[in-house]
Amino acid sequence: MKMWTWFQPVSFQLMWLSLIWGGNAWLAISMAILALHFALTPSRLDDFKVLPLALVGFAIDLLITQFGFFSFTGWPLWLLVLWMAFILNLGHSMRFLRKFKLVFLVCFSAVGGTYAYWVSWKLGAVELPYGALASLAIVALNWAIFLPICVKLDRLIRQPAHG
Repeated sequence: MKMWTWFQPVSFQLMWLSLIWGGNAWLAISMAILALHFALTPSRLDDFKVLPLALVGFAIDLLITQFGFFSFTGWPLWLLVLWMAFILNLGHSMRFLRKFKLVFLVCFSAVGGTYAYWVSWKLGAVELPYGALASLAIVALNWAIFLPICVKLDRLIRQPAHG
């Protein structure tokens, strides 16, 4: 368990960096780390059960892209893998978010999500055609709503069935 306590958050950071810097070209690195995650996780079934939340996050980002706030070079398959890695964090290294009061979680989500997208923009993973202010305002609003929902759903999905 001690190895997992270190592996999970470090592996997410490695995935984030490889996907932001390398995009689809470095996808194999993150896929290997993701496979290792599922080989080592103490909650494999629950981890699989929360993955549909990643599809929702990816779909939201694609919708924002369709509205012109984001632009990517090529089809961003890497973004789906990044969403998968992020959603898996909620039941592991980011489990502490469950303890936050809603108002604090909303603020944390807006700031944290916006910061991650701002860094991604600065590193060249995404373009913001309408400018940073407009695009990051959309990101902040999205994350202020979506992350608290994901935290709640992750907890509900992972809780033991009563019966």
